[in-house]
Amino acid sequence: MRHRIWELHSLRLDGAIRTTAEGEAEIDGLVLSEKAYFLAVRDFRPAQLVALVRSEGPFAAAERLIAHFDAAESRELSAGRSLIVTRGPSGGIHLCRNDEVFVAGESVRL
Repeated sequence: MRHRIWELHSLRLDGAIRTTAEGEAEIDGLVLSEKAYFLAVRDFRPAQLVALVRSEGPFAAAERLIAHFDAAESRELSAGRSLIVTRGPSGGIHLCRNDEVFVAGESVRL
């Protein structure tokens, strides 16, 4: 069985990061696609992500992460990639990378 990187991170965080039925990372109601998780841990340690969600809640944490990765310096370092909120199959706050959402062949910011 293939383990997700956040499952390994979670071993040190007492199970704080879980895998959803859809195979994505979930931290107390904040769901991140695999690509979004990889982008997030580029700038934040897994323990920092968990602390952010627990202290501010999933909605505010999502807003902070979006703002961080929308900054010009961050976009430059990540080849224009940022985070956006999308509708997830399990409800709640769902983040994915901006290049994961396509409409008529073009990425779209929600």
